[in-house]
Order: sequence, then structure tokens, then C-alpha cells
Amino acid sequence: MEKRRDLTILEVLGIGIKSEIDAVRLYTKMKDMVGTDDLREKMDFLISQEKKHESILREVYEKKSPDVELALPPRSIVPMIDELLGKESTLRELFQTAMKAELLAQEFYASLAKKTVDSNAKAILTYMASMEQSHYAILQAEFTQMEMLDTEDANKFLDSEGLMFMGP
Repeated sequence: MEKRRDLTILEVLGIGIKSEIDAVRLYTKMKDMVGTDDLREKMDFLISQEKKHESILREVYEKKSPDVELALPPRSIVPMIDELLGKESTLRELFQTAMKAELLAQEFYASLAKKTVDSNAKAILTYMASMEQSHYAILQAEFTQMEMLDTEDANKFLDSEGLMFMGP
């Protein structure tokens, strides 16, 4: 039985950086598959956010260990990302995986924030967790809308007078 151990700060940063890189790859594929400018803009926003997070984590890594070469883990914390990106996947599958990845990233950063005693690290990790949670909310809203618009009832609603009851 393998003995568990705590991750080093460099391992944690490497996992975080890998997660952000994988998210960019996933959102880029999703952007190429979506049909509306509005949704492409949201994917661009998410891509820019993930790149910003990667940059933050790389900066922290460089400050913590300027003489240690960055070593990224071979697999994502969400292994399904590599699997989905390596095959023809539906937009629905990509959305579901992206939402799962955001939740896992949020949990990862929040868990680390609770464990650290360094106030600067805690602030960065808490910020990262909240950003991942907001990304999940964006994806969930778009996924729900996409699923709703695929139903016959939604199409009937949009074609009818039902919209007049929605307010401003």
C-alpha cells in the first residue's frame, strides 16, 4: 500500500499550472465548436482568465524557487480532458467535462487555502478558488441554456407569446 504524503509547494504550483493550461486547451476546442458570437466571446473570456491564472501561478513558482525548473505533472487533475481532446467529442461532453474541471480546480485551491498558514498564499489560493467557482457558474448557465433550447417545449415557448411574461 502506497503511503500518502503532502504535496510540496512546487508540486502544488505545477498541478495548478497544468490545470490552467488544460483549461485553455479545452475552452479553445469548445470555442471552435460553438455557433454564436456571444458564446465564442464567453469562451474567449474564460481562455483569457485561465491564461491569467497560469501567469499568476508561474510568477509565484518563480519567486518561490527561481533556480528550480518547472516540472508539470504528466496528467491533468481531470484526466478526462486529455481523453476528450484526443477524440471527436460533442459540445455537450466538453461542457460537462469543463464544469467538472472547474469544480475540481475550485476544490483543489480551496482545500490548499485552508491548509496554508502563509497569508499571501492563502489570499492567492482563495482568489483562485473563487475564480474557478465563477467559471463554473458561467459554464453551467450556458450549458443549461443550451440544453433548454434543444427541447421542443423551449422552441415553442420562444416562438409564442411566452416571452411577454418574462419582464424587462
